[in-house]
Amino acid sequence: MATEGELIAALARIFTKPDPNLLVGIGDDAAVIKGNSENLVAATDMAVEGVHFKREWSSLNEIGAKVTAANLADIFAMGGEPKYLLVSAGLPENFSIEELTELAMGIKSEADHVGAAVVGGDISKSEKLVISIAVFGSVDGAITRSGAKVGDSVIISNITGPSAAGLHQLQEGKKVSLYISAHKKPIVRYDLARAFRTANSMCDVSDGLLSELNHIAKASKVGIELDRAKFSDVPGYAELVLTSETEGIDVWQWVLAGGEDHAFVATTSGPIPAGATVIGKVVSGNEVKVLGLSELPTEGFKHF
Repeated sequence: MATEGELIAALARIFTKPDPNLLVGIGDDAAVIKGNSENLVAATDMAVEGVHFKREWSSLNEIGAKVTAANLADIFAMGGEPKYLLVSAGLPENFSIEELTELAMGIKSEADHVGAAVVGGDISKSEKLVISIAVFGSVDGAITRSGAKVGDSVIISNITGPSAAGLHQLQEGKKVSLYISAHKKPIVRYDLARAFRTANSMCDVSDGLLSELNHIAKASKVGIELDRAKFSDVPGYAELVLTSETEGIDVWQWVLAGGEDHAFVATTSGPIPAGATVIGKVVSGNEVKVLGLSELPTEGFKHF
């Protein structure tokens, strides 16, 4: 295995880029970022090999991009704009510079999508690959889970369920499909997350649509009614239904309880952003219901 200094030098070559607000970057004891008057928003997440990803299924590039997307989505779900990332990793023995480079390039590629930069982190030896990312950004007015109002429309950025469908196919031995690609490396609609910044409440769908909407309902002290019929308007729904029928799975298990799509679900009393789909409304009460479904999935998303 390469020395720590060699690994850090390799990472510095990948992540270092000009930034007038970054006063000290990778290579010192800590990064120094020029202060400003904006509110700071921060989030962190950890991914463990065998729990959140499997290297026999995903490339290191895909793993890096997926873990990064999960963190960036949390910042966008608060109405924020991510700017800087701290990445720490536990690396198995004999993890090569080439492998680290592939992992880092996956992280960088996803961060580049939103203009964010990796400015530091830490590495250590570990029995399994472990990745922990902390993201820092700015936000003018945070969008919380507690802002939903009775009468709001419930809107979604894209269909939920493709990642769960891909996981099911991988577990069944399939190697390649559109949904397997979505599970390995979700395409996050950061553009629509920006358009959702006028919303009253918002969540990143990481653990399942029902789970996230229950968070909003509980925090806002409201009820939420989803309309099963409206999901047919969400792009990709019809194709997901066909796949679920082929696989012998109830599509609502994927749509409502599948996780890791990192779609954005929000409630709004204003105009519906272009590209969003209305799937329900906020009502009085304290439950999440789906009109047209007599029984809802009871379990949220499980990592393997």
